[in-house]
Amino acid sequence: MCGICGKIYLNTARRVVAAEVEAMRDTMISRGPDAGGIRLDRHAGLGHRRLSIIDLATSVQPMSNEDGTVWIVYNGEIYNFVELRLELLARGHRFRTSGDTEVIVHLYEEFGRDCVTRLRGMFAFAIWDARSDTLLLARDRIGIKPLYYTLNDQAFLFGSELKALAADEHFRAIRQIDAEAVHTYLSFLSVPDPGCIYRGVRKLPAGHTLTLRNGALDLRRYWNVVFQEEEGIAVEEWEQRLLELMQEAVRIRLVADVPLGAFLSGGIDSSTVVALMARLMDRPVKTFSIGFSEKVYNEATDAKRVARYLGTDHTELMLSPAEARFVIPRLVEHFDEPFADASAIPTYYVSKLAREQVTVVLSGDGGDELFGGYPWRQVRPWYQRHLSRLPQRVRSGIRTMTGMLPSGVRGMNYLRRIDIPYERYILDAMAVFDEADRRGLYAPHFADAVKGIDPYRHQLRNLAGSTDRGWEARMMEYDLKTYLPNDVLTKVDRMSMLASLEARVPLLDHRLVEFAARIPSRLKIRGGIGKRILKRVMVPYLPPEVLNKRKQGFSVPLGTWLRTDLREDILDTLRGGNRHGLFDRRAVERLTDAFFRGDDSPNYQVWTLYAFELWYRNVHGAAARRAVA
Repeated sequence: MCGICGKIYLNTARRVVAAEVEAMRDTMISRGPDAGGIRLDRHAGLGHRRLSIIDLATSVQPMSNEDGTVWIVYNGEIYNFVELRLELLARGHRFRTSGDTEVIVHLYEEFGRDCVTRLRGMFAFAIWDARSDTLLLARDRIGIKPLYYTLNDQAFLFGSELKALAADEHFRAIRQIDAEAVHTYLSFLSVPDPGCIYRGVRKLPAGHTLTLRNGALDLRRYWNVVFQEEEGIAVEEWEQRLLELMQEAVRIRLVADVPLGAFLSGGIDSSTVVALMARLMDRPVKTFSIGFSEKVYNEATDAKRVARYLGTDHTELMLSPAEARFVIPRLVEHFDEPFADASAIPTYYVSKLAREQVTVVLSGDGGDELFGGYPWRQVRPWYQRHLSRLPQRVRSGIRTMTGMLPSGVRGMNYLRRIDIPYERYILDAMAVFDEADRRGLYAPHFADAVKGIDPYRHQLRNLAGSTDRGWEARMMEYDLKTYLPNDVLTKVDRMSMLASLEARVPLLDHRLVEFAARIPSRLKIRGGIGKRILKRVMVPYLPPEVLNKRKQGFSVPLGTWLRTDLREDILDTLRGGNRHGLFDRRAVERLTDAFFRGDDSPNYQVWTLYAFELWYRNVHGAAARRAVA
C-alpha cells in the first residue's frame, strides 16, 4: 500500500522541479514509510511513497515500461497479476520485476485506459504517457483506495490524500471552503464524492478513469453494478456459489511477502473472513479486536469467543475515553476534510495494535451492503408506505400539525416528512442534521450561500431505480455506492494508513459484489433479520452465537464520552469556535446545552460540529498560518 501524487504544468514549456513533487509526496510518509521516489519528465512530475508488501526488493516506483516512455505511480494490490503477467509475456512483453505494478504498465501499453477492466483488486494509480503527453488516473470499482485531483489555470495536481495537494503553492492560492461541501457534511458525516471541502477539488469517483490531455479532462465510468434480483435459481445453488466466491476472494488476498492477520469484531462479517482464512492458512490467523468498558458497545467478548472457536492467535485492546481524547486531534488532522464517524477512533487503535505484529490485515467490510445488514434500512416504513398515498394537501396538513407535537412522540420523524418524495424522505431521515435542523443552525449569510443547493443531489442519483426493483435491493445498492466509499472505506483507509497498515477487503471483490447483487432480497432479509444467506452458508464454520447474534455495528459509547472525558474539550471548542462564521452561535449553544442537560438525541450533532471546528482550527487554520509565515 502506498501514497501517490503528481503535478503537470499546463504550460508545456514550464518544468516541474524535484522539490515541488517531494513536498507533496512527503506529506504521506505514513502511507509509505519504506521508500520514496519521484519521476520528472519536462512539465510532468510523479511522486510515490511505498509500503512494501510484494516483491520487496525490486518493485520500486515510479516504474516505467521498457523504453521509459510510460511511467506509473500506484497505490493498491492487484490480485490477478500473476495470470495477467503470463498473458502479457505471451504477447511479447518483457518484465524486470515480479510484482503487480509492472503488470499495470504493460497492460496499459496493450489496452490503453481500458486496462482497468482487466484488473481485480483495489487500486488508485496514475500513468504518464510521454508519447501522447497524456495523464491517466484510475480508481478501483468500489472506491477502496482514494484519489483527489484539481485543475487550475496553472497546473493539474493529484494525490492519494488532500494534504498532498495542499502542500503545493498552486493549491494554497485557491484554497477556499466549498459551501455545498459543508452543507452535505452536516447530513452525511463526511463530504461525499465527487465533492471536496475545498472549492475546485474533486475526488475521482469509484469505477472511473480520468485523462488529462492538452489541458482538457475526460472523466469516464468503466464499471457499474445494479442490484437486479434473479429468480429461478435454487437456494442451494446460490449458497454453493456464494461460498466458492468468498473462499476465492479470501485466498487471493493471502498473497504477501510480509506478516498478515485480520480484524475480528465478533460479528458475522469479520468472523466469516477469519473462518475462511483459518481453513486456507497453515498457521493460526493473527486476529485483533477493540473493546470498551461500556458493555452495550463491547464486542471484545464475542471476538474472543470466535477466536477460541477458530483457534486464532488473538490480541485485544480495551479502549478508554482518555485514550480517545488523546488521539482525536491527530485523527481529525489526518482525514484532511471534516469527518465525523466516531468509529474512526477504535479503527485507528485496532490498526495500531495490528501493526505491532503484521503489515497486512483482512477486514469484513462490505457484508452489510451486500447482504442487507442494516436493519433500519431494510423495510420501507409503514408510515410512508400507506400515508404517502394521501392527497398532497392532507399530507402538508399532517406535517404542519406534527410540528406542534412534543419531541419524542413515536413516528413523528416519519410524519414531519410525509409530504416529500420517499427517496428524499429516507435521506433526510438518515441525516445527522436534517432540513429543519440545518435551517436553524446556519448563520444568515451562509444560509444565503447554500440557498437552492440540494445537499442530497449526488446521493439521490444512487437511490433512483426502476419500480420493478424492491426497496431492499435499492437500499443495498445505495449503501454500496455512497455510505461505503464515503464513510466506511474512507475511515478504514485513513486509519490503517496512519498506522502504516494495509487493509484488504475480500467481501468487496468485484466478482463477489456482482454475484451478490443478483441474489434475491428474500434470501438475504426475512422478518427484519438480514444476512440470512450468509449465515446459512457459514453454519459449518462458525459457532451458533455468531450466527444468531443481532447486528451491533462497530460503534463507540459517544454520548458517555462526550459527557465525561471530552466534556471540557467540547465546550471550549464549540463555545470558542465559529471563527468561520458559518453557524449561528446561539443555535450551537442551545444544542450543546440541551445535550449536557441529558438529551441524548443531539449527541452525533454535537460530535459533528466538534469535528468540524477541530478541522477548521487544526487543518484549515493551520494551513493558512503556514502560508502567511
